[in-house]
Amino acid sequence: MTNKYYTSLTFWTMGEKYWNLSQGVCGHIIRNRNQYMLISDRDIDWKEYVRKTKWNDVNMVIPLLFNVYHGLELMLKGFILFSEGNGAKLDHRITELYRKFLRHYADQKKLIILFGRYIEKSQMPRLLHEFLDHNKLSVNRFYESLRYPFNNNLSKEYQHYVLKYRGPDGIEFYRSLKKDIRKMMKLIVALGRSLEK
Repeated sequence: MTNKYYTSLTFWTMGEKYWNLSQGVCGHIIRNRNQYMLISDRDIDWKEYVRKTKWNDVNMVIPLLFNVYHGLELMLKGFILFSEGNGAKLDHRITELYRKFLRHYADQKKLIILFGRYIEKSQMPRLLHEFLDHNKLSVNRFYESLRYPFNNNLSKEYQHYVLKYRGPDGIEFYRSLKKDIRKMMKLIVALGRSLEK
């Protein structure tokens, strides 16, 4: 295994960990029907309420999407490092990382489509697109909005409620996200193995 491949592999492996967690969270949200409130004709104690409602978009969507995008960043950086070497200039601008991936791996059509679904605003799921539009954010600023409640100079609070309170209607987003992560992982493993020398 070359040093270049090992460095890339460490990025891919760490990205996989973030995506494994993301898939698990999606699974819990789906199984619990994204329920964030309970209606009952009897008293519900606090423990029961928390147990039945902890896995929903109100509680999980922000850290879930952070993990998805951090995993995506790590995957892209791993491939860029393999192509450009350890001296590659890398930052957190996901669109620039995606462009570099496109330049080096143009033949990876299926992976490009899947990455594009979460990086190209015009291809994004409606939930993500609505959040960007409502907050007047670029895709690169989206990642920042998942780390902090305000922008850098505290002049603008991000309106995260746009991502929340979708209830059972929001389940399809989590099903698609989980499926997309699984597909990306399979393609990434195949591409990574093809680069190993």
